[in-house]
Amino acid sequence: MAHQSLYRTYRPQVFGDVVGQGHVTRTLRNAVAEGSVAHAYLFSGPRGTGKTTTARILAKALDCDQGPTPDPDNTCEACREITEGRYADVIELDAASRTGVDAIRDEIISKVNYAATHGGYKVYIIDEVHMLSTSAFNALLKTLEEPPAKTVFVLATTHPHKVPETILSRCQRFDFRRIGTDDIVGRLRYIATEEKIAVEDGTLALIARHAAGGMRDAIGTLDQMAAFTGGSISVADVEGLLGEVDTARLFEVTGLLADRDVAGLFAFVADLVETGHDISEFVRALTGHVRDLFVLAATTEIDGIVDVTEADAARLRAQAERFDLDRLARVLDELGRVGSELRRAPDARLALEVSLARIARPVSDLTLESLAERVAALEAGVSVAAPVAAPAPVSGRTAPKAEPAPVPPAAAAPVDAPTATPAVVPKPAPAPVAVEAPVAAPPSVDAEEPAPAVGEAPVPAPAPAPAKRTSASGNLDVGELRRKWKDVLREVKAVRPATSKMFLNTQADVDGDVVVVEFGPDGRVFKQMAEDIEVTALLRESIAKVLGWHVSLRYQLGRGEVRPDPGDGASYAPPPPKSAAGDPSELDRMLTEGLGAAVIGESEPDTGKDA
Repeated sequence: MAHQSLYRTYRPQVFGDVVGQGHVTRTLRNAVAEGSVAHAYLFSGPRGTGKTTTARILAKALDCDQGPTPDPDNTCEACREITEGRYADVIELDAASRTGVDAIRDEIISKVNYAATHGGYKVYIIDEVHMLSTSAFNALLKTLEEPPAKTVFVLATTHPHKVPETILSRCQRFDFRRIGTDDIVGRLRYIATEEKIAVEDGTLALIARHAAGGMRDAIGTLDQMAAFTGGSISVADVEGLLGEVDTARLFEVTGLLADRDVAGLFAFVADLVETGHDISEFVRALTGHVRDLFVLAATTEIDGIVDVTEADAARLRAQAERFDLDRLARVLDELGRVGSELRRAPDARLALEVSLARIARPVSDLTLESLAERVAALEAGVSVAAPVAAPAPVSGRTAPKAEPAPVPPAAAAPVDAPTATPAVVPKPAPAPVAVEAPVAAPPSVDAEEPAPAVGEAPVPAPAPAPAKRTSASGNLDVGELRRKWKDVLREVKAVRPATSKMFLNTQADVDGDVVVVEFGPDGRVFKQMAEDIEVTALLRESIAKVLGWHVSLRYQLGRGEVRPDPGDGASYAPPPPKSAAGDPSELDRMLTEGLGAAVIGESEPDTGKDA
């Protein structure tokens, strides 16, 4: 004997068995109980949500030997024959295969005036009614408007907008909704128990999500999986056969994005590929997951908006608290972009890795959205950098311990000592020397030039200031710096091409022991980006490789003019940074407000005055 499909075996037989359509079954039950059944109904909604099944139950309620009754007994001859599809007074017509006017004339118009065989109701169920031709609709119109007594039409369709208005206006319309994930999981669990199918935790939720709100599709998938696995279904089986992504994986990757763990994301993608997951399907599933987080971040009312199980809803709420609304919007934009790109990307894995890295680390992305995220992070006082220990060495050279290096105890005390009258001093003592790692200086440096500004305070004999002058001559030669500035930028470009672009319109100067990188008057955004610790370390390494100098850096905005090269030994004092006068853009204002002219490698902020 052939195996009967589970969705046919467990098809609802009474109104109480219909899942997720309470608004429809309650109305029909009341209409049958009160004797106010309409002559024509239109059941519309997605496939597999119970339209035809509900029409048959309505026919049972009208023709049951105990009825009309809202609760047919399913034991009388009429109920059994309707269930088996052989009751003479219940006529089902498939409009998808019989679309012409002849079918309507032969099956309906020519027979509708005959009384019911058993003295009850004649029920016409027309499935996929939107497939009828215009002539067929016109032929049906008059009969539908004035049918004989005890005749009920039930029109079922997945595309109600294709049904003519003249037909719609003569029917009571019921819209069947997609069935919720919890409802589908509950029904599947009941069927699995009855059929003695072993299912792993999380399996039924994956099947329900794959069904997209259709109960028939969900039961059919359960039947298919049971046959495929021999009656014991695991999460890996569902992932492999359906291509669905386990919810636990979605929570895992979203947690890595929240932590900005780029290394963890690359490891996750590697495991995803090794286990045979489809990249496009994963991006689709992740987009849906982030969309649910976005809804939870925007509103607390999720009933009917977020379709997940109760357990997943609690986890979503907890994870949504780790993101703000704007960042989730940027994540959705990036996932939408990479989803479109995957259709033509030669390497889907690489496209996904780059996309996840951009989301996790906006400092490496030069789009307006990433800049806005960095501004928001600055205002909130949090970091958007990945949790890395230190910048990578350039060209095999050990990176100097620059700005993050702790202040040596011997140098810290003298700097803090002369702070009794800070207001009298035009500019605080330049302290970049205190945070630089000590570098051996040539013996002649102290004799050639004393440490600037440090002489105002009693300091120990080995002054730390000259330790940074590590050029070949013991002094920083501004002429040499300007001549080789393009070579420095080429070194930056060799390591990080995108980073080098922010220095294209810069000029290099020397202010004592500090190399000053001056941006144009409209370079506020690039100046802010250059202040990133890794960018600064890379630039210092490039200067060290080209010129042999281990120096501190300062970034400032300039006036944009070209100055003479003081190669003849003439002293040079760089102009003060241009004030933010005029009408700067909103983004420039946000980036510069409250930040000032940052000095990289110094322990005190720049006052904006020339050295």
